[in-house]
Amino acid sequence: MSDEFVPRLVRADDFVAESLEHEASLLPPSQIDTANLLRGHAARLRASAGTKYVRVWEEKPKDV
Repeated sequence: MSDEFVPRLVRADDFVAESLEHEASLLPPSQIDTANLLRGHAARLRASAGTKYVRVWEEKPKDV
């Protein structure tokens, strides 16, 4: 891996919840119902008791 990326260990349910919340934030105001649905799914995932973790490679912040 390049020095430009750093690993982050995150619970799988939280990673999917982050992805759903990001998708919801990209939707236009005309799709507020869909955005709310995605945020509701994300909230249920965050509250779940899942114990699986995944490693996510993210770009290193520029100031590090």
